[in-house]
Amino acid sequence: MNAARPPAQAVGVVDNSLRSVSAQAHPTPRRRTPSVVALPSFDRRHDNRRPVHSKGTLTLIDGPNANTSYEILTRDMSFSGLSFLLRESLPVGQTCRLSVQGQSASHLCEVVRSRPISNGRHEMALQFRKAM
Repeated sequence: MNAARPPAQAVGVVDNSLRSVSAQAHPTPRRRTPSVVALPSFDRRHDNRRPVHSKGTLTLIDGPNANTSYEILTRDMSFSGLSFLLRESLPVGQTCRLSVQGQSASHLCEVVRSRPISNGRHEMALQFRKAM
């Protein structure tokens, strides 16, 4: 049933006679292609997050609901954005102004994530665009 293996010297033998000396001394590193499946421990964020539970006001700037304001409670924040929960879903790409209690400046932001969670709320993520 088992096929005979070729002789040991034939397995894994590479003919290096055609390679230059510099190629043998400095082999080109192979780039690893990324996996299609995301690992659960892999964090794709560019900046570290920290839990921040602060009240804030989110005001929509453009779109059909411009000038609508929402009272929010932040969940976590990084240098580049924050996340919070909201009963309504906001469209990705929506431009808004965020004012967080305890901070003097407000921020021009863009909605970058909106996904429903189990209790009828939506987890939202904003990316800071400019301090106002």
